[in-house]
Amino acid sequence: MKAQQIIEQELNRSIDFFLETTNLNPASRGFGLALDSTKDPHTSSIASVGFALTGWVIAYERNRLTRTRALEITRGTLRTLLENVPHHRGFFAHFLNMETAERLHQCEYSTIDTAICLNGVVTAAAYFQDAEIQQVAQELLNRVDWDFIVFEKEGKALFRMAYNPDRDGDYVHGDPGFIHQWDMAAEQKMMYLLAAPYLTPETARALYAGFNRDMGEFQGKPVIINPGGNLFCYQLSEAWLDVRTYLDPDGVDWFENTRLATLADRAFCMQHALRYRTYHANSWGLNAGDSPFGYRVYGSAPSLYEPEHDGTVSIAGALASLPFAPEEVLSMAEYLYHQHPQTWGRYGFFDAYNLDVLPPWYGKDIYGFNKGLSMIMIENYLSGLIWDVYTHSPLIQSALEILRFVPRREVEHGTIFR
Repeated sequence: MKAQQIIEQELNRSIDFFLETTNLNPASRGFGLALDSTKDPHTSSIASVGFALTGWVIAYERNRLTRTRALEITRGTLRTLLENVPHHRGFFAHFLNMETAERLHQCEYSTIDTAICLNGVVTAAAYFQDAEIQQVAQELLNRVDWDFIVFEKEGKALFRMAYNPDRDGDYVHGDPGFIHQWDMAAEQKMMYLLAAPYLTPETARALYAGFNRDMGEFQGKPVIINPGGNLFCYQLSEAWLDVRTYLDPDGVDWFENTRLATLADRAFCMQHALRYRTYHANSWGLNAGDSPFGYRVYGSAPSLYEPEHDGTVSIAGALASLPFAPEEVLSMAEYLYHQHPQTWGRYGFFDAYNLDVLPPWYGKDIYGFNKGLSMIMIENYLSGLIWDVYTHSPLIQSALEILRFVPRREVEHGTIFR
């Protein structure tokens, strides 16, 4: 198969992944909950649900689901979210039992994972234009108490990262309660959009202005970096928001920023190719996900601190870079499919591989987060569907206006920073 065919097959098999690993038992309290990872068939993550909700839009658009079935799954999922999934002031528990929808292991109530789920809610409501879906979606959006996680630190307005009421709960060190804050340039940009219509305009703008814009450089050009140089931090909000068509209030071109960060990741791998056999021009991608040592978070320069990497290449992370570096990703997909068939399976490419361990390691697991992110980005590359639906939804249009994002067509000069 040629690269384009491989990418289209990957998209179809990504849809298969969500169709076959999501709880679609109508008698279950967990109907619509999507799998966190194939490593554990009993655990759902609320983020995976957001990817699945977006996936039903893609599946219907590509004739993989009838409208009746797509509406049935989407309506049922939203009802599960509204009635069965534990939440604290509208923020969902991160991990759930697939069958019962119960909160697992005293996990945190996660702001970013809730936001990913809500992005799926917004996308489904905007696309299907179904009265029941729109009604339940609005109830879910209205229920989130964004003010609850707003605070001020050193004169800046910030969001809290998570909340856990349990003394022995996940990420709790000492007293239970709020956990860390979003004070860096990372994956949380979607939160400012989702929250803006529910806050005062002054607070919404202060929050967007409040996170640090740490600067790095690639080939002499400035890049706003995330602390660990992880690919998903550059991709996650951009999977839904069409940053090709808007500049932010300060003139930041987030599409170009992600493009540069993507190429920097590839260049970093190539610079380390003499030490790591896995790395080369057609094998790159440092990201969070599977590894020979379990779940790991890898990254590349430019970053705030020395990036962690060990020869593990995130195939999913590279695939999600498709809109930003199409030639490089297509070449990698064709290379892996033909030269490393061990990376391909029932649901398309597996999460990752590493040739720098003995024996060479080919991961056989998939994370819903990574498969969902690459699925959306492939669809955006092929058609722009999710970018178009989400960005033109009433909620996001209102948020863009409140935050003073500027349509690119109204900007005369196209550099990253004005």
